Amino acid sequence: MLYGEEESRSRPRHLVRAAIGTARAKRRQATRAVKVTAQSQNKEYKEQIMRALNFLKVNEPETRLDISLSLKSFQLLDEQVHALYGDAKYPRLQYSAIDSRVIINTVPSALHSVSARGLEDLISLSVRDTLIRLNKGDLCNNVVLVGDSDCSIVDEQGRISRKTPDGGLQYMNDEGKNALTLIIEAGFSESYQQLKKDVKLWLNQFECHTAMIIFLTENPRFRSPTNEGNNACSVTERGLFEGAMANAWRVSPFGPYCFRGHAWFGTMATATIEVLKKPTTGRIKAKKHEVVLNGQMMVEDDRLDLGLTIGDAFPPNCEEIEDIRAESVLLATNLVHKVLATGAHNTAKTRFYNSFTR
Repeated sequence: MLYGEEESRSRPRHLVRAAIGTARAKRRQATRAVKVTAQSQNKEYKEQIMRALNFLKVNEPETRLDISLSLKSFQLLDEQVHALYGDAKYPRLQYSAIDSRVIINTVPSALHSVSARGLEDLISLSVRDTLIRLNKGDLCNNVVLVGDSDCSIVDEQGRISRKTPDGGLQYMNDEGKNALTLIIEAGFSESYQQLKKDVKLWLNQFECHTAMIIFLTENPRFRSPTNEGNNACSVTERGLFEGAMANAWRVSPFGPYCFRGHAWFGTMATATIEVLKKPTTGRIKAKKHEVVLNGQMMVEDDRLDLGLTIGDAFPPNCEEIEDIRAESVLLATNLVHKVLATGAHNTAKTRFYNSFTR
């Protein structure tokens, strides 16, 4: 009953009936609102799934799609992708539980892969050299490469996230247990905001304390001649093409890489490296470094200082490096130049040969 007996005796019956009618009407409105909301959410879910399936069906190289799905829906989508592509490395699905975000990547460009792996190697080498120089060489074997191995974690709320870094370092203790210390996320087909979300997932969810963003852009953006229906090149011209690419490497290593009037890689418009660090207390700190601008190397010194230190390669509570934690980890500028230029060069070649197989 909506009203007690005493109250109903003290009020006229027509007022009681009116109040009951009003309450019932409100319940019907609320029920309809829930149904409308559920229908809207169901429609949005179907639209997201269709976007994902269409994206996966096309499977265009060098592309990325972010959508919002529940963990259960992500797992179902993951099963469909496995049924379509088996154990193929790409397309790759990842999931961020903190914002219910599904990340779908197709085969990345050579620039994306080479820059991430190349900088991973350079950082690892510099850490090793610094440890040896400071008489800490016995710790070198504790710092190992991450590569692009899958990482999963369950937080205190039971939320599961699955992510694969483009590169990075991890610390292996004497018991063989690993801890992520530095991760690398490279972006060529991704937007800068997508990369920022990715590294925040690493810093906040996976408890990695240092992250690096390598953000790369090309101008003009690549357009496949096969998509435009005017591919006048032939795979039989491989020798001529290779010669043109070698000449472009000598003249302008950051592009453009052209052959038969088509740019297989434009000019590297920007190559920006941002290092983000999350201290044990306080907010994330970030510092951005402009490495390449409009096809020109912007670093004049022989050594590139990204603000990395020995402490970034080890856990915060590692006592063995406490006296050298702040020691800088510098990268040879000429090797950074070579890594990025190689990525541009290899991307042009990959695009050319892929144009005859799609």
